[in-house]
Amino acid sequence: MDPRPDLKYDSEDWTALLTTVEQECPTEFLAALHGMRCGGLRLHRGRDGYVLRPDYDPATSMWRNTAQYCADRDRWLVPWQDTIVRYLDRLTKAKTA
Repeated sequence: MDPRPDLKYDSEDWTALLTTVEQECPTEFLAALHGMRCGGLRLHRGRDGYVLRPDYDPATSMWRNTAQYCADRDRWLVPWQDTIVRYLDRLTKAKTA
């Protein structure tokens, strides 16, 4: 379940992603994604598929600027970058099927 259902734009996609990750991946990976989502990370569907993007809106995000987001991204997401790409690809394929 998406921990930020108030962010309606991508809540359904986050639920799908986190449900799959919870079933298949190490707890540390799920915790990293979950924590970043709680902070306001968004899923956006681009031309080539889903990507993760920060939100800098003070009402919905803990990040106020790129430097703050990049520090958290580097700590929590970069160690899992290959896994993230794999699961975003799967989400893209599932949503286009």
